[in-house]
Amino acid sequence: MNDVRNSPVYAVAGGNHVTIVVDARETGGEFDLIEVLAQTGGGPPPHRHAFAEWFHVLEGKLQILEPTAGRLRPIGSLEAGQSYFVAPWAAHTTRNLGSGSVRFLVAGRPGTMTSYFAEAGVPVSDPDTMPDIPPLGPEALAALAARYDIQFVPVEDGQS
Repeated sequence: MNDVRNSPVYAVAGGNHVTIVVDARETGGEFDLIEVLAQTGGGPPPHRHAFAEWFHVLEGKLQILEPTAGRLRPIGSLEAGQSYFVAPWAAHTTRNLGSGSVRFLVAGRPGTMTSYFAEAGVPVSDPDTMPDIPPLGPEALAALAARYDIQFVPVEDGQS
């Protein structure tokens, strides 16, 4: 069993910190599990991917949005204890629209996220530590994301 206190932590695009809880290598690639800490306004760029995701909020309030007709449209608002499933290739993003941080779990099937974040993120000592250098944004990550069957979805409000 993995000791989360010793798990890798990465600062990633959108102002989130990702802790690897279960690496896909531990499950033969069947699934992976990360814990995300999102500060106010934090969230990844709108995207879609080949793997399914299950979100479960531990603390705070998380908004699930989908890009529709070039704009972000809310499709779910989750509080602690609530979950939401995103099917493969469904365009989506998450946002912390509250005044405090949000902590949530994301399980991916098959396991792809842990390898992607290990390459895309900036290693930090813990979820409260800011990186020495900023994480790469969507434009710089496009080729890496494509290797993991992840596509960024542009929206008119500039949050791509």
